[in-house]
Amino acid sequence: MGSCVTRAALLCSLALAWSLTANGQSGNEGSIEGIVMDASGAAVSGVALKATNLNTSATLTTTTDENGLFRFPVLSIGIYEVIAERDGFARLIQKNLSVSVGSRINLSFLLTLARKSESIIVASETPLIESTRSQMSFTLDNRTVTSLPVNGRKFIDLALLTPGVTRDSRLGLSFAGQRMMNSVLMDGVDNNNTFFGGGLSPVSPYQISLEAVQEFQVNSNAYSAEFGRAGSGVINMVTKSGSNELHGIGFWYYRDRSMNANDLVNKINGTPKSPFHFNQFGGSVGGPIVANKVFFFQNYDGQRSTLPNEVFLNLPSGFQLSPDSRVADFQQRALTYLGSRTASWLRTFNQNVYLTKISWIVSSAHQLSARWNRQRFTGGGSESSGPQISFEHTGPTISNTDVLAVSLTSALNSSLVNVARFSYVRSDEPGFAGSINPEANVFEGGQLVLTIGRHTGSPRETIIRHGQWSDMFSYQHGRHALRFGIDALADWITFFTAINFSGSYRFSSLESFGRSLAGARMPQSGELFRQSFSGESKSGSTTHPNFTEFSGFVQDGWRVRTSLTLNLGMRYDLQTIAKPPLKNPSAALALAGLDTSFLRTDRNNFAPRLGFAWAPLRNQRLVVRGGYGIFYARTPSIMTARAFFQNGISVQTRTFFGGTSNSTLIPAYPNTLCGAPNPLGTPPTCPAPRTGGNDTLMFFSPDYVQPHTHQGSFGIEYEFQKDLAASIGYLAVRGTHLPRLRDVNLGIPTVSTNIGIANTSAMLTYQRFVLPHPMAGFDRILLFESSASSIYHGLAATLTKRFSHHVEFLGSYTLGKVIDDAPEFTAVNPGLDDFRLLSDATNPRADRSAGINDQRHRFTLSGNWQLHYGSHLPGVASAILGGWELSGILTAQTGQPYSGFVSADLNNDGNSSNDRTPGLGRNTFYLPSTVSLDPRVTRNVQLTERVKLQLIWEAFNVFNRGNVTAVGSTQYARSVSPAICGIVGTPCLVPRNTGLSAFGVPTATSGPRIMQLSAKFVF
Repeated sequence: MGSCVTRAALLCSLALAWSLTANGQSGNEGSIEGIVMDASGAAVSGVALKATNLNTSATLTTTTDENGLFRFPVLSIGIYEVIAERDGFARLIQKNLSVSVGSRINLSFLLTLARKSESIIVASETPLIESTRSQMSFTLDNRTVTSLPVNGRKFIDLALLTPGVTRDSRLGLSFAGQRMMNSVLMDGVDNNNTFFGGGLSPVSPYQISLEAVQEFQVNSNAYSAEFGRAGSGVINMVTKSGSNELHGIGFWYYRDRSMNANDLVNKINGTPKSPFHFNQFGGSVGGPIVANKVFFFQNYDGQRSTLPNEVFLNLPSGFQLSPDSRVADFQQRALTYLGSRTASWLRTFNQNVYLTKISWIVSSAHQLSARWNRQRFTGGGSESSGPQISFEHTGPTISNTDVLAVSLTSALNSSLVNVARFSYVRSDEPGFAGSINPEANVFEGGQLVLTIGRHTGSPRETIIRHGQWSDMFSYQHGRHALRFGIDALADWITFFTAINFSGSYRFSSLESFGRSLAGARMPQSGELFRQSFSGESKSGSTTHPNFTEFSGFVQDGWRVRTSLTLNLGMRYDLQTIAKPPLKNPSAALALAGLDTSFLRTDRNNFAPRLGFAWAPLRNQRLVVRGGYGIFYARTPSIMTARAFFQNGISVQTRTFFGGTSNSTLIPAYPNTLCGAPNPLGTPPTCPAPRTGGNDTLMFFSPDYVQPHTHQGSFGIEYEFQKDLAASIGYLAVRGTHLPRLRDVNLGIPTVSTNIGIANTSAMLTYQRFVLPHPMAGFDRILLFESSASSIYHGLAATLTKRFSHHVEFLGSYTLGKVIDDAPEFTAVNPGLDDFRLLSDATNPRADRSAGINDQRHRFTLSGNWQLHYGSHLPGVASAILGGWELSGILTAQTGQPYSGFVSADLNNDGNSSNDRTPGLGRNTFYLPSTVSLDPRVTRNVQLTERVKLQLIWEAFNVFNRGNVTAVGSTQYARSVSPAICGIVGTPCLVPRNTGLSAFGVPTATSGPRIMQLSAKFVF
């Protein structure tokens, strides 16, 4: 702990010391630029301009150059007043300029001849479209953040309102169909989980309260060179700050089972409405400590909720005990054991988040800001969940994060501004086991009946410490708005894993499981036992896959003409990862040119960014924009951690297959190769067996490079009137060198095998691998490669109405298609993640198809309507009819794709979780379309002039549509029974078309109708 504090203090001191002498620009503020002209249209130089933040009274000044151009390059978000003065002209005052995160406001000021003491006040709205921006980006302001219903109150979900963004099939958001290459910035600093990828705390409901979010920008395509470490989208969020007025809010949100409908999956399974309880409460307050000088903001958010996990035995339709009494006895023994572990259970989510922020206007040239936020989450039963997951297979998850962020903005003169930033993150995430027994996956008829025993990945712990320092310059010179800077991030990681240390079984039938319980083992083909051992005789493995990142960029916004801006940039990214410590001495590996300790450092990651914005009309209501860029993503430590221990030395993983010569070594459940489970619940510490079973390795390919994408966009935006604009654009993203795992120890499948379909004359053909493995002594040799690719084409259209006349809305439509060959960097747990691996590791091209996030059509409509009409009525009528507000989100989209699988290892590659139906490609089928309307009704009760009470009713999926997000994907089971296979003979494929686990039957939805009540006290 002491060393962490010392490192943080040292980095903070260096950052602040440097910031006093350097200069820069940050991406979480906005800017105002433009031209000043006289009545004849000639540029006016030497005009003094002053921008004043009306919330804090902070001011910045600048002067027009010989071209009449001016720029305030770094402005904190807020409402501004700009004054332009020059001798011989009337003073011009522009009011109500709203500067949002990442905005580039372009203005044209017209000065009239008059005495300087005369003033002309312009109170027009901020231009709705930005005529100098070339990238595809959208800003969601505070009114949008606070007025729309958000299921779970996670701010990042509002990014789904923008085109080109959809829900990732597994976790988080997907931009242009890409997988997990996003970046989240909070107040300009990195807020990503560098181990797992995604947000800083991936297992908790949220890291920061929605009430602490001021606004955020969604950068979807071809954005500035200032942003990096992302191969797809960048979300740039700003937290709230205090101002000269004291403001605050107290809130409480409540849900209960009585207000919800029953879920479609429950109806299919014949189960009642799930128990559910949700409370979220807290408040925030912000205001001045010293007027016009020092301000504070404080927020607390607590959540207490429960979510049911329904469990049932997933037996095949029409299952009956065998007429053979001995077989039936084993089946009944298995059913009795499993039946005692089918009790449903509740997942609990208890969380507290805090945020404190101090803003200090040190002087007219320097502004200092410091933020600390803290999150504490305990999730009961969060290690694993699902209808075939017993309670003993899960366990509690803890997630604790602390973030300190400091920034200093210094305006050295009218054309030179610096923003220096420092942040330090501490994140701990342990997960605990719920049983002393090994894991067992019990199948019957090719379908999973129940999973019991401890989760193979538990216990575990990930500890992340990282410090970031950045310094960015902004320099205005003539028609050039230059930005350049550097950014360094150091990541210290401690990762503990006991993956498979307690053992993992796969039983292909109830009979086989019953035999194992009785000690009469006869392991059959398709069954296996896997167990890992420490080369150091420990109960797990602890590694430190640390890395450092360095980046530098230069960006030029070149006003070629008043109507044409070129945005030209170059970025360089370097990620230096600690090398895996041990080299496996195997001669077979050396002969194949493979080294478990090798990790190539990719040093040539130069990323150009090119863009333009053209406003051909004098009134600048039409903007044509486009851009192209190369974008490098980081390699997450979840990959490098595996290379640190899955080398055949630090950790040795033994796999024993039924029906082979070593199947007699498979112990009887619940024993392991070390004997009975440890009664204390800790993983065994016995040494790995010297014979029997082959080891699994996982390390990097010799030619591994950083993943990156090529992004391009072209679009047109038109402002119909000052508050209404529409845009249409084309998006293209090509992913190259994307990561995936591939087994290189399979040889070539040379045996062509025929198999029939039960009770038909149809025959299918597939290729089958021949054992033994080419590199003897090893089971799988999984290489992290950068050989996957993707391509996305999309058409994006939006219609935006800014808030006026009590109404605002945003509508977006995306027509898109993504094709890839199964990029995946999280398939790192042998057995657990097998379904994510290539179906044929020797032919990756066979998996090229529609990507897992392919979603052809997506439409969203969100808006807010304040019903103030009753305020004109007298007395009681006004009190009843006034103060109402309607808002909501409508989402309609086509389904995402999925594959049809066979529950058997047809191709004999040792993986029975990724064999598709012979003759069918990957992602051949699509889920049904989904439609959800989420309304909110708010009643505003004005208690005093400054205090009001808000009573809110909101619903999610108000029409209770069965929006399916997952279905049974096992299309066939394999059988060798002549009675089942009929005239085809043996073996054959038995269609999975009946029962709860039939192919295509819904297994998960986005949720039934959920209603929520809340109250807010606002002052």
